[in-house]
Amino acid sequence: MSLNISPSTPLSAADAAHAAQGIFAYAGDLVISLNPFASDSSADGAASSTGTAVTVMANDQPSIFDQEFKRFEQKHGAPAQPAAPAQPAAPAQSAPSYHSEPAHPKDVYPWDDAAPREPAPSEAVPARTAHGSTGFGFDQPLMAGDVNVGILFSEPSLILALAIIIEMIIPLPRSIRLYGLLPVFTGLSRKVNRPGRSETQRSFAGFMLPVIILLTLLFLVFTLDAFSGFDSIISLVVMILVLELKFPQDRTIDVYRALHEGFKEKSRDLLSTMVLRETGMLSPMGISKAACEAAIMRIFTGWFAVIVWYFIGGIEAAVLMQTINIMSHAFNYKLRGNHAFGSTVYRMHQIMIFIPAVVLMAFLFFSRNPVRHLAGAAEGMKTFPAPVTGMVLGAVGASLNISLSGPRYYQGVVMRLPKLGGEHDPDEQSMLHAMRKIRMCGLLLLVASILIGLNF
Repeated sequence: MSLNISPSTPLSAADAAHAAQGIFAYAGDLVISLNPFASDSSADGAASSTGTAVTVMANDQPSIFDQEFKRFEQKHGAPAQPAAPAQPAAPAQSAPSYHSEPAHPKDVYPWDDAAPREPAPSEAVPARTAHGSTGFGFDQPLMAGDVNVGILFSEPSLILALAIIIEMIIPLPRSIRLYGLLPVFTGLSRKVNRPGRSETQRSFAGFMLPVIILLTLLFLVFTLDAFSGFDSIISLVVMILVLELKFPQDRTIDVYRALHEGFKEKSRDLLSTMVLRETGMLSPMGISKAACEAAIMRIFTGWFAVIVWYFIGGIEAAVLMQTINIMSHAFNYKLRGNHAFGSTVYRMHQIMIFIPAVVLMAFLFFSRNPVRHLAGAAEGMKTFPAPVTGMVLGAVGASLNISLSGPRYYQGVVMRLPKLGGEHDPDEQSMLHAMRKIRMCGLLLLVASILIGLNF
C-alpha cells in the first residue's frame, strides 16, 4: 500500500483521516495474516488468477483524526476530493483492495452456510449452563444428547415403579403407613358393634361406619392432591404409604426359616400376625398351608389389587382399595359377633378385588401351567364362601399344584371349607413359591404398563 502525498501540498484533516483509515485497515490485515488460527483463503485468493476481494473492517472507535475531520466539515464544509494520482500499470497479480464500507456476507463467505447471521426474534436461543452445556427443563421433550429426568414423573407406571422400589428397600414403620389404621378401625368397631344391640342395629352400624371412614379418607387425599396441583411427588409419597408388600413378604420368609430350622412354636407365633385363625394346634403341613394362603391373599389384596386400582383411578382409587382391605381385617365377618356388622365390608371387598382377580388370571398364563389355573379358579369361585377369594386361591393353588383351604379354627369354632387348588399337600417350600407367584404377576403388570405408557 502506498500514499501519494506531495510535499508542497499542506496536509488537511480529510487527508489525515483518509491516511488513518488506510493505516488501520493495513494493521487489521496484518493481524489476520499473522494469526495461526485464521484461514488462509485470502492468500489463496490473492495467488489465484481470478482473485477474491477480502474486506477487513477497521476499528470502529473514533480517533483524533475523525474528530478533527468532523470539526473541519462543520466549519468549512466538505472539502473537495483530491484528484486521484496516476496509478502505475497493474501487475499480473493484483493486491487485495481495502474499503471502508462493509461487503456483503456472500463476498466474504462464498459458501452458503458459513456466513454469520443474527438469530431472528422468534428463534429461541438455548440457555447455557456454567459448564457450557445446553440447559433443559422437565417439560421439554427428550432429545438426543439430553437426559430428561422429568420423564420419571411423567408416567404413572414410572411413579409406581419408584414407589415399589422405595417401599421394598426402606423399612418404614407400619404406624406411619395406611395399614397403621388397623388398630383404630378395630377400636371403632368395638364401640359401635356392642353385644347388647340387635342384628339390625349392627348391620346399620356396619354400613355407616365404613362409609364415613371411606368418605373422610377420600376427601383428605383428594384435597391434598388438588391443593398440590396433582403433583407427581404427592402420588409417589401416597403410594409408598399405601402399598403393602414388604411386611407379608418378609413375614413369609421368617415363617419359612423358623419352620425349616425346626422351631414350630416360633413359626406359629409369626404366622398368627398374618392370619385371623388360631395357629396353636397347626401341624407343620398346616402351618405351610396357612402360610401359603396368607401370602397369596395378603400380597394380592394389599399390593397387586392396589396396583390395578391405581392404574384405574389414581391414588384415590388405590387408597379406596387399601382402606377396604384394612377394614376387611378389622371387621371380619368370620369373627364372633361380626357376622352382621362385617357383611357390608365383606361385599365391598369382594367387589373391589374382582377386577384385579381377572387381571391376575391373565398373567397366570405365564406360569408353568398356563391353562390349569382356569379350572382351579372356576372351582374356587363356585364352591368357596367368598367367591372372588376362592377364585384367587384356586387359581394360584392349581398353578402350583398344591391343595389349599380345608378346616380351620376361629375363636375355638371349627369352620370347614372346601379344598381348592391342586393335588399335593404344601410343604415349607410352597409358601415361598406362592409368594413369588403373586409377586411375579405384579411385576409383569408393572413392566407391561411401563412399556405401554412409554410407547403410547
